[in-house]
Amino acid sequence: MRLTGHLGGQCGGGTSRVESEAGTLRRPKLVVGQSSSIVISLDLEQAWGCEPHRIGAAERAAFLGVRDAVPRILDLAERYGVAITWATVGLLFFDDRDEMLAHLPAERPDYADPGLCAYSRLAAVGPDEKADPLHFGRSLLRQIQSCPLQEIGGHSFSHYYTFEDAGNAVAFEADLAAAARAAALMEIELKSFVFPRNQVNPAYLPICRQAGYISFRGVQRGAAHASRSRGAERAWHRASRWARTYLPENGAHPPSRPSIDGGLANLAASHFLRPTRAGRAIADRLQRARIRKGMVRAAQAGAMYHLWWHPQNFGLDVAANIEVLRGILEDYRHLADRFGMASVSMGELGERTLKAPPAQGEEERRSLRRPANASS
Repeated sequence: MRLTGHLGGQCGGGTSRVESEAGTLRRPKLVVGQSSSIVISLDLEQAWGCEPHRIGAAERAAFLGVRDAVPRILDLAERYGVAITWATVGLLFFDDRDEMLAHLPAERPDYADPGLCAYSRLAAVGPDEKADPLHFGRSLLRQIQSCPLQEIGGHSFSHYYTFEDAGNAVAFEADLAAAARAAALMEIELKSFVFPRNQVNPAYLPICRQAGYISFRGVQRGAAHASRSRGAERAWHRASRWARTYLPENGAHPPSRPSIDGGLANLAASHFLRPTRAGRAIADRLQRARIRKGMVRAAQAGAMYHLWWHPQNFGLDVAANIEVLRGILEDYRHLADRFGMASVSMGELGERTLKAPPAQGEEERRSLRRPANASS
């Protein structure tokens, strides 16, 4: 049985209610190919998504801030009737270190850079979540389970980099199997997948499908967003992504729609929500305007808008980032009232996309870009 939350109850363990006059939004009915939708996915990875030498005082504070950010995000989600897919690293599912060590896969990735491998850090992991909140997350997952409309998805077991493993499909298959076993400890069936570092490897989509996934988050349009290895990443890629966060949308690309790739629903990203901090008021207004315009275009076209970020992006200033999210959800509420825009999880939209008749959905296609480091 997939358990990703239930209707009723109080989100976030009742630790922080968010004041709002909005009430709870009734969710519009979604018809794939006719209705517009907003998808929100969060990459819940904690320290497993960052090499140890990159974790300084600020990064540690951000990871600790996740403990405050998650319940407040959940409270907003409940008040606005919003579904969120929490793509979670499998190593976060355990109660303690002994349980974690008992569920490790035998086959592991062989990265050219050993520092990328999560298993090289096991000796530094604490005994349990209380002692080491950066490497355990079961209490966070329980809060997510308690909130309506929330989905817990997969982010691989070990924050697996599919463009760094020299094409070791066997190791990736073992990783997904380990993630499924870890999720089963909480009676969760993983249906939606987010590739770590957005390294969407087309060769691995059949493995995802065999592992039971039905949807994945595809990459955002544009050369700067194309999946590539770390070694192929250039400064101009990062600069271009930064610019596309804040500069006005030029309308060069039509709004995204769900498609089918490798037998899975491809729910491509639309925008990465960059965090706010003191002194970023102008940048915040620019980003909010770009997101609003993208949502409006999707709503008018009966298309999809897929917003994503990491919980730790809120961690250094939770209150300010919650206010940014509240504004975005207010915009969504207006679009739901005016255009019938529906908030759906990746799993729900994936199921509807795969079941949609050809007249409403799209035919099987091969739209994923080749990796930037692939040979011609």
